[in-house]
Amino acid sequence: MRFPKHISSKALCAALSLVEVLLVVGVAAILSTMSVVAWSKVSRDVQYQKVETDVRTLNTAISMYLASGGDLSGVDDADKLLAKLKSSRSKDQRRQHAGAASGRLVDPRVTAVAVPESSWKHRAAFNASTLRFDLATSGPGVEFVLDPSLAEVAATIENRDLGAVKYATTSSWVWDHASTANPAAPQGPSRFATHPDIADSSPLDPTPDPVPDPGGGNPPDPGPPPPAPPPLPRLPTPQFDVAGGAHPEDKFPLTVSITNVPPASDAQVIYQLGNGPWTPYSGPVSVPMNSWLRAQFLSRNAALLKNSPERSAYYYPVPESLGGTVEGDFHSPAGGPNLAYQITNGGDRFAHGDPVFILDGQPINSGDPNVLTFSSQSFSNVPPGQKFKLGDVFYHNGSTYYDSHATGVLLKVTIHLPERSQTLAFDLDLDLVNTENDPDDANASADYVVITNLSQNIPLQINGVNYRIQLEFGATDSFGFSSKSQFHVYEGATGQGELLGTFLPR
Repeated sequence: MRFPKHISSKALCAALSLVEVLLVVGVAAILSTMSVVAWSKVSRDVQYQKVETDVRTLNTAISMYLASGGDLSGVDDADKLLAKLKSSRSKDQRRQHAGAASGRLVDPRVTAVAVPESSWKHRAAFNASTLRFDLATSGPGVEFVLDPSLAEVAATIENRDLGAVKYATTSSWVWDHASTANPAAPQGPSRFATHPDIADSSPLDPTPDPVPDPGGGNPPDPGPPPPAPPPLPRLPTPQFDVAGGAHPEDKFPLTVSITNVPPASDAQVIYQLGNGPWTPYSGPVSVPMNSWLRAQFLSRNAALLKNSPERSAYYYPVPESLGGTVEGDFHSPAGGPNLAYQITNGGDRFAHGDPVFILDGQPINSGDPNVLTFSSQSFSNVPPGQKFKLGDVFYHNGSTYYDSHATGVLLKVTIHLPERSQTLAFDLDLDLVNTENDPDDANASADYVVITNLSQNIPLQINGVNYRIQLEFGATDSFGFSSKSQFHVYEGATGQGELLGTFLPR
């Protein structure tokens, strides 16, 4: 809570009326039923499908850009290409352009992010010779994400005049006979010299026209053309009895079978494990950790059946449970020139702001400052993808004056995983928002904490799979309310909320 520099004692007393307390308790009882939507895990197959769709969409946009008069000379990477597709014609050119593609061809928020060559991810590789994106599984490349900060960036105005069809300058038609004057006709009659004895030099036709039917009948109707032969049927796509994606680490190597094998007279079944050779399938395949499995049916009679599409799936391990302990330490607070703070209790209690104000020249202590406390908690039997509790956050919404409160602080979180012999440490960047006291609006008067970096890349690797941790605020008591990134506490109260984490593959 932040008060203005001059305030009367009467106003301070009014802030704790019975009506306000009842209002706070009533609103809190309703808001305490809010739930948080769980994050779902995105598989690697979905990542591949997204990149494949992005490449197809952007290549279509490139074709439209070139067809509408755009110029890609000198474009040799994805960033330059996206800048071209985000450009727009000038207003004058748009009025004269005879076509649909005059403005941006892609969302202004689209940006290209480099994919490390060592990453498992599929990526888009820009081919400067063909001016197209190619789908790649290795080597340099990018993936496409939305950057909200680019949403309001103004479009670059460029001249798209190369090969474009334009309206005539004097009318709204694509071409206009009125824009060009007809040539003047010559005066008087036209005379041409002729040769009276010109010889016919055309060769004789070796197959003269047939003699017409003396009866004057029409030639017989040949009838409709014969129907085109139907397309050849394709063999079905192979199916695996074990779906790709995450599986418990103690289940590897996995035993995977193909479930819809056609008759041997129709098809040969082949499979590929990782980058190995294609091999005839004779029974279940033993799939190790972090491996691709591919399968296809090859037609034994190409005149009757076409080869099947290829089926592929990626299999990677996840631990069935993780357990460990958590520590939290506040450090590096930020604020104005009159910032006052204390970090105590081994680093997990952070008090900030001066509760003393000057009234008629006399210092008056109005109570407690703002206090933020983190109480860590151990965890066990937590598989990746499941939320778990790192600890509780307590925040006292106190009184501060003269810009002495903190506007932010870092919370260093340390997680010890003894079963994995790993220790993880990262900083949560917390913004501390002190609000003006509004006696008519309890929610607006609630101070709050904001996590600005919810996703943390951490040095956790298990069985060759790298992980990140996703943070969020969870349930609160009746003195506050929360969203995924914000924890609010009512005026003058001390609220309690959960800090949750989720280990996710990356």
